[in-house]
This record gives sequence, C-alpha cells and structure tokens, in this order.
Amino acid sequence: MGFEAQMDPTYLRRGRGRLGPLVPTNGVRVALVSTLRDVRDQLLLWIEFYRVVGFAHLFLYFDDPAKDEDSIEEALEVYSVEFLSIACNSAELRAEWPTLRSWSQFSDFVDDRMCRQLLNIAHCVRRGLQAPRGSPESVDWVIHLDHDELFLPPPGGLQAHFKHLDDCGCRLFLYQNFEAVPEEHTLLPFLDVTLFKVPQGRVARTPMGASGVEFWACRTQAGNYFLYYDNGKSAVRLRRPEKDTEFAPRSVHLLYPEDEMSALESDRAAWTNFAENELESLQLQWMVSQADEITVCAKVLHYPATHFERLFRKYDHLKNFPAVRFGGGLVVPPSFHLEARDCYVAHLQEGEEVQLQKLKELLENVAMLRDVADVSKQLQIGTIVRVGSVRDILKHGQWIPPKSFAEGLSQRMRRWPPPEEMQQIRGMPRVDAALLYDGVGQNTLLGVGLQEGLSAIALCLATKGWAACVLGAHPGLLTKALSEAKMLEARMAPGTTVVKNQVIDQRLPNAQRGDKILWMQEQGLDERSGGGPPAAGDGGGRSGGPLGAPTLALLERAIADIGFQLDPLLQQSSLRLRITERCDGMLACYSGEGASYGPHIDNADGDGRVDGRVLTAILYLNPGWDRTSGGELSIFEAEHGELGSASVEGRWQNVWPEMGTLAFFRADRTLHEVRPSHARRYALSVWFCGQDVRYGGDGAG
Repeated sequence: MGFEAQMDPTYLRRGRGRLGPLVPTNGVRVALVSTLRDVRDQLLLWIEFYRVVGFAHLFLYFDDPAKDEDSIEEALEVYSVEFLSIACNSAELRAEWPTLRSWSQFSDFVDDRMCRQLLNIAHCVRRGLQAPRGSPESVDWVIHLDHDELFLPPPGGLQAHFKHLDDCGCRLFLYQNFEAVPEEHTLLPFLDVTLFKVPQGRVARTPMGASGVEFWACRTQAGNYFLYYDNGKSAVRLRRPEKDTEFAPRSVHLLYPEDEMSALESDRAAWTNFAENELESLQLQWMVSQADEITVCAKVLHYPATHFERLFRKYDHLKNFPAVRFGGGLVVPPSFHLEARDCYVAHLQEGEEVQLQKLKELLENVAMLRDVADVSKQLQIGTIVRVGSVRDILKHGQWIPPKSFAEGLSQRMRRWPPPEEMQQIRGMPRVDAALLYDGVGQNTLLGVGLQEGLSAIALCLATKGWAACVLGAHPGLLTKALSEAKMLEARMAPGTTVVKNQVIDQRLPNAQRGDKILWMQEQGLDERSGGGPPAAGDGGGRSGGPLGAPTLALLERAIADIGFQLDPLLQQSSLRLRITERCDGMLACYSGEGASYGPHIDNADGDGRVDGRVLTAILYLNPGWDRTSGGELSIFEAEHGELGSASVEGRWQNVWPEMGTLAFFRADRTLHEVRPSHARRYALSVWFCGQDVRYGGDGAG
C-alpha cells in the first residue's frame, strides 16, 4: 500500500477501511467501473452489494466530488485499499484524457456526461492493464454500470459464471437489463423494490403478452415499453490471450475493443443472453446468443425512477438538455427521459414545490404499479417478475443464490432412458387411450363448451402429461383440409432427426423417422403468411406451388388459439407453465408401408433457447381409420417413478389418428412414438414454447 500511495496522483483516493473483497484464491477477478454523481441515498448499500457477490475491485469516478464529499469519505472509511479506489474529476485527471485512445473522438464533447463516462472507462482499462499482477487493480474482467444498476449473477454465483466464460473462450458478454417497477416511492430501492419489468424480448409472443406490452406502452407519450434503455450492459475481458493492449470502448453499453470486433466475431467470443431472434433488430448478429442457466440467468437490474425527489434532482441537474449528443452523432429518441425533462421545464417558473408535485404525478402514472390488481395481472401476463435476491443479500450480508425455475441440459438429458431401459419401457402394456370427449353426439371439445373442455385438458396435462379428445370441427371442413394435405404432399420433404445438434440422415437406421413434412409458414401457407389460394392471375401459391391451403391455415390458427386459451389455465395449474410463443405449423404424412417414428421426446434438450417447446398439439385428418393399419400415436404414461429412472413403470396410451381427433402432450417431457403405419396417414401439428411463470425472477413474495 505504501508504494502505491506514494505513486498515486492526487485525484486518486484509496479505501482505508477494513472491508475487503471476497474473492477466492486464484479466482476470477471481476471489477466494476462507474461514473457517479449525487449518490447520497444509498452509496454504501450499492458498494456492499458488489462486495458480497464477489467483485474484486471497484473503480469509481466521481464527476462532481465536492457534491459527494461526505459520501466519498464514508465509503473510504469503510472499504479497504484492496477493494475500493476513487478517482475525482479534477484538472489532473482531465489532463490525462488526451492520452487515451478515444480522445480524438470525444475531445469536443467533454461537457457531455456520457463522453466523460467513456473517457473514464478507457482510463480504467488502462489502469487495469498496467497494474502489476497481484495488485488490487489487476483484474480479469470489467463491467460498466451506473449507481442505479446492480449486476445479479446467476444461481451458480459470480465465480462460476465468469469461469464458464473464461473456459469457453468468451471475451465479451452483453447482459439483458430488467427495469425496476416501484410500488411506492422509495429512496432505498435496493431494499424496497422487488418488481421488475422483463426485457420486451422475453414477454410472451401471444395475444396476452401483446396486451401486457400495450399496458406499459400506453402509459408514456412515446409509447415505449421500457422507460429508459433496453439494450443491456456488458462485461469485457481485460487480459486477452497474447494481447493485453489498451483499448477504448465507444459505447457505455458494449465495451468491446473496436479493433478486435472481427476477431470477436470469427472466434465466436462475443456472447449475449438476448435471444437469437432479437439479434438482428439489435444489430448484434455478430454476437452468439446463450441459453444455459449459467449465462442466461445473469442480469442487470436497473432502478431508474423510484422516487419523485430523486427524479427532481436528476432533471434539476440536467435542466433543458438537448435531444442530440456528440454534435448530432447521437439522437435521444422519444422517451420517458425527454418526457420527464419536459415536465420539469414546463413548470420551471412555478417553483420547486410545483415541479416536485408534477414529477410525482408523472412517476406514479408512468413508472409505478400501485394497484394490487394491476400487479397480479402483469405477473400473470409475464411483463414483470419478482426479484427479492438483492434485498435478501443486503439484509443477510452474504451471497444468497436466486432460485432457479429453469431446467438445465443435464436435468433434461437425465429424463432420456438409456438403451436397456428403453427396451424395458417399450415392452410395457399398451392400451387404447380414453378420450376426454369421444365425439358421440355433442361430446366434443367444441360441443361441451370450450372453457369447460380446456379446463379438463389443462388438468390432464398437469396430472398425466397428455390429453386427447375429438375437436368437434365440421366434417366438411376436415375433409377439405385432407384434400389440401393430399395436394401438398408433393412439396413435402423427409422429416429430420437431430441428435446432439447433428441432423441424422434418414437413410441411416438410427434416424427412426419415416414421415414426410412441410412447414406451413415456411411454405407461405399459414394465415400469418397470407396463405390461401393464389390471387387471380397468379399461376401458383406464395412458394411457387400449385395451391394454397386455406382450410389447413384455418385449422392451424384454430389449434394456435386453443393453445393460447390454455395458457392462463396452465399458469394456474400445478405446472405453473406460461405459453410464450407458437411455432410454425407442421403438416406430416406417413405414406404407409410401415413408416413410423421411434420413441422420442420432442424437446429433449431445451431447443437451445430459454423458452423451448413445452406443448405439442396434433390434429389428425384420416377418416374412418382402420386400426389394423397401425399408425397409432403411443404416449408413455409413467404410473410409478419418473421417466429416466430405472424403477419407472407405466403403460402406453394409444391415440388412433382418426379424423378430428386432437391430442396434446408435454413436448419437453413426454415420451411418445408413432407405431408402424400401413396406410397413408396425415396430421397437422403445432408446438408451443413456454417456461415457468416465475422464470426471470426468483419467486420472492
């Protein structure tokens, strides 16, 4: 400490207290860099959180140190030199900025706080790389966050997360951010706020999910879902293999070394937990989306607007700031940020008391959720989750892992029986399945009333993992759909089997699949694609084929609607399952001659996403099916033990592919097969993705 203290510039102040970092010997050293101002409300809570979860060092830059002198002194008295260093904005620090690699880009804009943040990040990178090995500032990773943000590691903890990144060659990780939703005004949100808006990409892509997004968007003038940013924050590896050169990030959100971007892409070393389907809209196609718990459950918690007084202080400092930054290089889009600015400015002449009241009203109308019914509804829809881990960690002063509500790959794969057990299971009794509604008279799903029927299906899914019934659609409609299916058979291709992310050639014995398929949307045949008959004067369908398939498209949409209406019932059931999306419909044909599909689980490995397929729905199109032709769907129902256990016992439930029969089963858990079919057999399938209703949160009350 003595040597470092003698060499320190005057702007740099180091901790002198007792509380040091909690990093294991030879552990990954993760640091935080932040530019701070007006932090009197909860600076020590913020610092202590990072110490307890395992950060090695905090590089704090104070933008207006005179305003925060009391808070600075308090922090220095509590935390040690090993854990805390504070750089104060001064002429001496500013004199070092021109030596940074990003100075030429930002030299004209140092009055902009974001510019100073970027310069401070570059300064921190230099310090971290120049620090002698084993010294407090020698760190492996750096993440940039503001003082209203917390990084919450996954259940495995900070060390496990960053060790995983290191072991897999990741050098940059972009984390999704969740936005705090206060239920009352508070200046201590880390202790008091447990509701968070999930990233919009995680909201269910269902009618219910759309209503939730609209609920929030309608509250702001700009129609935004999040009040502030929604593009995450990142951590970057400082010490890279054979390249410890200094770099200067150009974004407070993505800290990548600009001259290494092509290498990051070619090495697949830039990761994110934004979903694969969001990367294009975020212009992040060069990043690799991750779905394992050790990566996807890490998140940034953002607490931007939790008390009207705090909001007033922010805009009293910013005043009537321009909506462009960096000389027009960055435009602030319509947002709550501008709405709050305009509210402050509009009442400037009326005095501080009026401004406080107006900002209070704005905050309550836009950001807060005070009505218990609204909270309950948005929790059900899934736009918000409960996260109580921060409160618990701070109250107990130790790392308390958040609860996990997602199965890991190893858990999923344990469900798959080894070959000898599969042979034993295949020899267990087979019986004809009892249909919930057998089609006699009005005893169909539509005939008994959809809500009553859906409730019965949800109960069966929760207790048995499957359900089957007669839909009750008009026979003429189903006959028309069959005719369309036959006409489309020429477009079909052999179905593929994927084992460990490798497509198995259908000609090989272990392919175990003998159907031909086509995907409705891919072929331009579903309602979303505008499927249906070709327009007048058009020689073919949307994909160049001879026909559209309006009846099949109608039935596919009907199955999707049934799945969406099952959603609230599945949420309330013991499954606690939320439907997040429907997949493209699949038309399949088994052409006879013993074609089959061996025992399998549709989604045995998670589909490589956080909300993989959880529900399969199949509508059969075969009138007067002769059971001697085989072709039955056989669903294994465990009666004792669980699938994957050597002690499992159960029986196979045979669902015959008769026209109008509708079958449901858990796509992620149910072992099933199509028995050899000796007659042509058609079916229309729709899958639904989903996850535990508490996913993204930790189940806090």
